[in-house]
Amino acid sequence: MDHNTRMLVKQAIDEEQEATIQKFRTLIQYPFHPDAKFVELEIRGNGGVFGVTCTQMDENYGQLMHNAYGEPDNDLPTFGFYLYSKLDKDRSEIRDDEELVEEIDEFAKEYFVSFFQRCFNAADGKKSPIPIYLFYPNSGDSYDLKQEKWVEME
Repeated sequence: MDHNTRMLVKQAIDEEQEATIQKFRTLIQYPFHPDAKFVELEIRGNGGVFGVTCTQMDENYGQLMHNAYGEPDNDLPTFGFYLYSKLDKDRSEIRDDEELVEEIDEFAKEYFVSFFQRCFNAADGKKSPIPIYLFYPNSGDSYDLKQEKWVEME
């Protein structure tokens, strides 16, 4: 992937910066379930389309589906990203180049860590009452946004 493509993918992600900061502000003020020990931000996607879901987790890695008031946790924010929005090629043209698609997706997965960290810090995320982790399915590790480092989840 060339430098210009990298910059355009970064711009597509960075376009969501203000919305992401606001979502983090909402998240750190959320009335977490009393059994919530951490929040998992699960990053899923491929082919230039990524989504991030927030889930309250208990100490046994079980999902908690209600807030502190016993209401469904429907107010937890979600995040969405379309990586090709700034590229000159249309989506079908990019998808025909499987190597480029894979390079863009891998680059974005790496860039998301610094992007989310920057947005989390701008939202005063360190004030969150519980840890918030970025997580890629099947990766085994999570990124702790409060500690700003990768941690192994047991």
